[in-house]
Amino acid sequence: MRDVKEAKVRQAEIMEVALLLFMEKGYINTTTQEIIDKVKISRGLLYYHFKNKEDILYCLVERYSEPLLRNISVITYDKNKSAIEKIRSFMEVTFISPDTITNELVELQKTVDLEQNRYMMDKFSHNFIKKVTVYFTHIIEQGVSEKVFYVEYPSETAYFLMTGYVFTSNNMNALYLDAERANDYFIAFKTLLVRALGADSSIFNG
Repeated sequence: MRDVKEAKVRQAEIMEVALLLFMEKGYINTTTQEIIDKVKISRGLLYYHFKNKEDILYCLVERYSEPLLRNISVITYDKNKSAIEKIRSFMEVTFISPDTITNELVELQKTVDLEQNRYMMDKFSHNFIKKVTVYFTHIIEQGVSEKVFYVEYPSETAYFLMTGYVFTSNNMNALYLDAERANDYFIAFKTLLVRALGADSSIFNG
């Protein structure tokens, strides 16, 4: 147990140092040797925890997404919320407002937007979609049982909606300096959501 805990601490330390170097030098200009030197570990130890620099970036993106997934899970299985309330809460926690953007998030977004990281981000996005689709399916099924949503294929509808939302959200995040345009995406998705769920148009007015 102690070895596992120490390994997690070491992984976190490597990721923190890597992110700082990405911010300082840029992802492309940062080498694994610089990360090794900064953390003061051997090359073998770095590769024990991570396959390469891209793997470190992937784990950084995963770490920043974990709190969001926990929030969505809590919302999904909250027995005191109606399906409509859960949809509203889902939209609130997944929309990134300009006042919540940190320098770390900006740099991370710039890094994942690089052409050479497209494959890595596609892999992450597909894994993320699988997870949120499970949650969203549960919310849709609850809405159907409450007779506020009219969806014939809940899981398939959830998958289509979450695929569009996740990939569009990646573009929205890239627009962190253009809040108005990002908000247009958000409003458009809410319109599509209402239609796909067969819900009343006042779903987001409460």
